[in-house]
Amino acid sequence: MSALLEVSDLRLQFGGVKAVDGLSFEVHAAEILAVIGPNGAGKTSAFNCISGFYLPTSGSVRFDGRNIVRPAPDFWHALRLVPLLQSFGFFRVLPSRVTKWGMARTFQNLRLFREMSVLDNVKTALHARLREGFWSTLLHTPGYRRAEEACVREARGWLDFVGYQGSEHLYVTQLPYGEQRRVEIARALATSPQLLLLDEPAAGLNFNEKQALMALIRRIRDLGVAVVLIEHDMGLVMKLAERIVVLNYGKEIADGTPEQIARDPLVIEAYLGVEEEAR
Repeated sequence: MSALLEVSDLRLQFGGVKAVDGLSFEVHAAEILAVIGPNGAGKTSAFNCISGFYLPTSGSVRFDGRNIVRPAPDFWHALRLVPLLQSFGFFRVLPSRVTKWGMARTFQNLRLFREMSVLDNVKTALHARLREGFWSTLLHTPGYRRAEEACVREARGWLDFVGYQGSEHLYVTQLPYGEQRRVEIARALATSPQLLLLDEPAAGLNFNEKQALMALIRRIRDLGVAVVLIEHDMGLVMKLAERIVVLNYGKEIADGTPEQIARDPLVIEAYLGVEEEAR
């Protein structure tokens, strides 16, 4: 079976710092994969490259058979013109287009629309799919009203799916942190992704909220959606992930099942260090 996501020799460099250094891995449909590593290992930088927020220095990312990363040629790097050209949209695929192709993500720091209600936050993901034109929207034609009613029904459906219990009319800033996480995941799911990237989804959650999160991710997987998560909670990762990729200093040092990763000496060294020899 061909991979849904193929990351090959991905590299990202900031000056002399190699944030991502030759990362390669695959993700298949309806798979739960965790990307772990010590702080500063390059996990979020890799996510940002995959989802179009960063332009990698080199390497390739293919999603559903489509090349979604186009690194700038060395010639432009040598002239130091890449940042300027990137600001005009050269050499990159915008995150909005990646989302339309079927990839969605959440962030370590919540990026909900703070001055909007819970329902409207989820609706924003659905409005991109509405096909009503400018005049029908402006004039609130019957076609527009029907599309808007369908949008509201679907948004409510996703809120139910993630287990949101509060009022849909509350501002997201009025919600506890764990409920805001649910809303963010509902908004990501509303884009109808084939692949969902979750950056530290368990951060700030208590024990019961983490248990509910694991159940939710499994339900998402059961929809046929592949899930890739960055997570520091090793207990959660070992119970949830079907496969784990481990990074250290931007390099991939292991890729395997939770059982294989738990026994891997390079992983143990990366997390625990190597004891100095007794003198």
